Parts: sequence; structure tokens; C-alpha cells
Amino acid sequence: MRRVGIPPKALIILADLLSDLGNQFVGFTLLELLFFKGEKDLSNLLVMCLIEQTPSVCLSPLAGLWIDRVGARTWLTMVNLNRCLLVGALAFVSSHCLVFSLYLFLIIGSLFFYIGRLSLVPLLIPKDELIPFNAVNERVSLAGRVFGPLVISFVVLEAFPAVSLAFGGLLFILSACSVWSLPNIVSGAKSPAHGLLHNQGLRMLAAKYTEPFRGNPKLKTCFVTFGFVLAGGGMLHLGLPVFCKTQLGKNIADWGLLLSTFQAGACVSTFLLSRYGSALRRRTLLSFNFLLLAAAIATLSQLRTLVQIALLMSLLGCGFTFMHVFLESLIQKYSPKACIGKTISVLSTYRGLCYLGSIFGSAMVLRMWSPQSLLFTTSALMVSACVITTREYY
Repeated sequence: MRRVGIPPKALIILADLLSDLGNQFVGFTLLELLFFKGEKDLSNLLVMCLIEQTPSVCLSPLAGLWIDRVGARTWLTMVNLNRCLLVGALAFVSSHCLVFSLYLFLIIGSLFFYIGRLSLVPLLIPKDELIPFNAVNERVSLAGRVFGPLVISFVVLEAFPAVSLAFGGLLFILSACSVWSLPNIVSGAKSPAHGLLHNQGLRMLAAKYTEPFRGNPKLKTCFVTFGFVLAGGGMLHLGLPVFCKTQLGKNIADWGLLLSTFQAGACVSTFLLSRYGSALRRRTLLSFNFLLLAAAIATLSQLRTLVQIALLMSLLGCGFTFMHVFLESLIQKYSPKACIGKTISVLSTYRGLCYLGSIFGSAMVLRMWSPQSLLFTTSALMVSACVITTREYY
């Protein structure tokens, strides 16, 4: 039974927006303390990036089993409340070791929220409406990411860290309230998680997770293409903050401005996705998008003024988000509904592996060469994706 008069679609979007804003408050606070003001700035940034991606590789399969077992709504509510407690603890520690440890648990919570949210959406939204709904959801979320970095970076720069962390904890509580107001819908038979782990062994567990891909070539193709998008995003995730600080000499407020322009372009992409999403199934348009991203990244490495970089960041945000939302929607669509939690868990593990590989590779490039070299390498990866996607079927 619905707890409030707000439609489920609106509640999902609201919960996702509040959760994302809470993550932004925590992320910007730690980025200011550990990178822009830290002594071992590159090392701290690398540790943060590794913390952000490692849990998805190790814990996503278990999360999928647990979600199918307890229900996505209950799962998301518990995750948000636990994140609030972790943020409260983070406000009272100063040791880098403790900060990184608490941040790890917060990232695990964000991972569990992501898997739970993607598992819940197909249960409430018809398959034919997934791409338009995800476009709207992403549009609202990106609106928060456009204005969020501008406001949050200013709060982090001017206020005490505990103040910005308190805002983050409050937003997690509000997100939990929104999730709990959703109808309690289950996906079908609940997965016997303990039986899989203790009685059937790892081989049966692996068989369960590969089941959605059997006789499903479109799902496999979407995963392969998504890998290029994720790898390119991971390289920029590490390279762009370093480029901003070391090559341009900017602070957290300037980075917040650049990130806002990136998200503004991403928001524009959701309007294009709603209108041209079906046309993107054409291999030519997919390849053209990768080629456009390659050119934009190569050009970015040669720019020095904040205005020029901000304009190009908006183009990158548009291109990456366009591909990200579309491919994620197709993965939801092509996945069997009975095991959607497992499919999303595989996607999350795959996402983490792509990000970790790209982060390690990016760190090596930064150690040996420069941020410009890393941007050129990312551009070359997008060119490779352009060539490969011309031979795939969607």
C-alpha cells in the first residue's frame, strides 16, 4: 500500500536526488581536506579513487543476492540510515587512516544504494518506459549536480567540515524517508542466498550470475560497449582534478565550477536521449559519439583558460551521460526480470573493474608523464571504441 500520495516515479527520483546531494557534500568535503589542501595530494586522490571503486568489485555479487532476498525498498532504507550514521562518525575523526576507513564504508553504502535503486526501477516501471524514465531521473539528478557543486564547494570552502557533513547526513535521512514511502514490491521468488554460498559453492554462484547472458547477445554487446564508456570516465575522474590543480592552479571552488558545467552538459543530454534514444541503436551514431568524445578530450589537453575548459567540459558531460544512460537502460531492458538484482550486481562489479583498471593505468601515466599525456591516452581509447562499435549489433 502506498504510504503517501506522491507517485512512485516521483519518489524514486526524489530519493535518488537526495542521496546524490548527500554524496556530493561528503565527497567535496574530503576532496578539499585531502587533495586541494593536503600535502600528499596525488596520493590522497588516488586512495580516494581506489576506495570509490574497489567495493563494487568485491561486494556487488553479494548485494544482488541480498536485494533479491530482503526486497529493494527495505534494503535502500537501511542503507541510507547507515550512511547517515557513518557521516556523523566522520565529523569527529581527524586521522587519515580513520577518515579513509569511514569513507570506504560510505562508498559501500553508496554502492548498495545504486544496486538497489537500479533493481527497484524495473519492478515499478514498465520495460517500454525505462529509457524515458531513466532520462527524466538522470535529468533531475543532473540538475542537482549542476547547482550542487557551485553551492556545496562554497559551503565547504567557507564553513567548517562538520557543517557540510551535517548537511550530507540530513539528506541521507530524507532519502530514506522517500524510499520507505514506496510500494513494497518484490521481484518474485527470493534468492536463497545462504544456500548458494554454503551448499552449492562458487561454481553454482557463478552459474547464477551468468544466467542472464546465456542466449542473450544484445546484453553482452551492451556490456562490452559500456566498458569503453566506463574506462574513459575513470581516466577523466583521476586526470581532470590533477589537471585542474597542477596545470591551471585552481582551487576547490574552481573545480566545483568546472564540474557544474560538466553536469550541465549531462543534463542537456537527457533531453536529447528522450527524443533520439531509439535512433542511438544505430551503430553509426554510437561510433560518431565516441569520435566526438575523442576530439573533445584531445582539445581539452591544450586549453588553459577556465572559460574555454568549462565550455568543453559541458560537451564531455553531454557525450558521456548520453552513452551512459542509454546503455544502462538497455541493460535493464534486456535483463530477465526474475534476476534483475543479479544482473545489476554484475554490472556494478564490471563497472568497478573498468574503473579500477583505468585508475591504475592513469596513475602510471601521471607518474611517468603529465596530465596532458593522460588526456591524449583517453582520447585514443575513445577512438578505439569508435572503431569497435561499428562492428557490433544493438
